[in-house]
Amino acid sequence: MKHITITVTGEVQRVGYRDRVAKLARHYHITGQVRNCEGYDVEIIAEGKEEDIEKFTSAIRITEEPIHVESIEIVPGIAEGKWKYFEIQRGEPHEELGERLDAALTYLVRIDGNSRRSVQLGEKMLEKQDIMLEKQDTMIQKQDSMLEKMDTMVEKQDTMITLQKDTIHEIKDTKEDFKDVLHTKYQLIEQQLHEIQTVLRNAGMMS
Repeated sequence: MKHITITVTGEVQRVGYRDRVAKLARHYHITGQVRNCEGYDVEIIAEGKEEDIEKFTSAIRITEEPIHVESIEIVPGIAEGKWKYFEIQRGEPHEELGERLDAALTYLVRIDGNSRRSVQLGEKMLEKQDIMLEKQDTMIQKQDSMLEKMDTMVEKQDTMITLQKDTIHEIKDTKEDFKDVLHTKYQLIEQQLHEIQTVLRNAGMMS
């Protein structure tokens, strides 16, 4: 068995530190005691297996609000084996009550602070979500505008295709009409040539 006396300095009185130490001692099978010293320090007497003592001394370095351990001083000693369990050495009842009230108030302040931070974080997240939704709405509006423009372009393309088809039909019809006119004129020229030839033969000018 190993015996050590630990002096802990920092924010360790009137913040529930002794209760935390007692829970850790039970977890690591440590016997001994913890008490408030005059001033602001806490003294811990711990006995247990060497490996359990090492884990315990590491675990009691708590820096979670409202507890803040600044340093610990370890003095080895001789194991007495007089403690069957780990106990908290209490002070006068009015002092203990005052400490518990202080610890409770500190925890409430801590919880309130965390709640306020959570609310602020939630509000910021909602603001960011609103901004994202606004950006999404803008993107959707732009997409709708692009779709409308695409629809207009498609309609214009359809109109152009229709005009092209109409123009092709008109060209075909014009070609047919032109062929008919040429054919008629060709027949008329042939007829006139035939009449001229007949007149010349009758006049003896053509054989």
